[in-house]
Amino acid sequence: MKSALKLFSFIFLLACLQPAIAQEVAETIAPPGGPVVGHRHLVLNGEAIRSVWGFDVYKVRLYVHEIMRDAEKILGSTKEPKRIEIVLQRDVSEEQFSSTVQQNIDNNFSDEEKAHYAGELKSFIGCFDNGNGLHEGTVITIDHVPSEGMVVRLDGKNLDTIPGEDFYHAVLRLWIGKPLQKSIKEGLVGTAD
Repeated sequence: MKSALKLFSFIFLLACLQPAIAQEVAETIAPPGGPVVGHRHLVLNGEAIRSVWGFDVYKVRLYVHEIMRDAEKILGSTKEPKRIEIVLQRDVSEEQFSSTVQQNIDNNFSDEEKAHYAGELKSFIGCFDNGNGLHEGTVITIDHVPSEGMVVRLDGKNLDTIPGEDFYHAVLRLWIGKPLQKSIKEGLVGTAD
């Protein structure tokens, strides 16, 4: 009788643990849900909303190869793919977009860097000069693809590939360096440092 009770207890314990074990195994082998950049699955590091005068302008997400809570570490991982994804929450004119990008560049680039990256900055800003502005729901992705450089897409359409690793990481500072809105960095990195 004692051995039957032990066997019953053991089977009951296994039955109770089975869903937890199955869930753990499923989470371990499930493919990541983030985008693929440079043949690597990325994970969402963080997201934030850019707002102006109480109006949401865009949602921004940062995808990286592994979650990192240190902006300098993210900026220093130049050999790993990354993605900044921007989803517009309202229509934005080319002038508004260019002005905001320029303000952010002024906050994050020294005069020497602006001169050094003048061609790349012109190409980057030129990606959004479509004559129509940017509309609510537009998705902009700015990828770092190691050995290729920065790949800029608008609603999935490849706009430009700007070579070099340094320029991407300089542009990434627009969101995780000294952004126009502190909560952007806090949301993307998880710290205010």
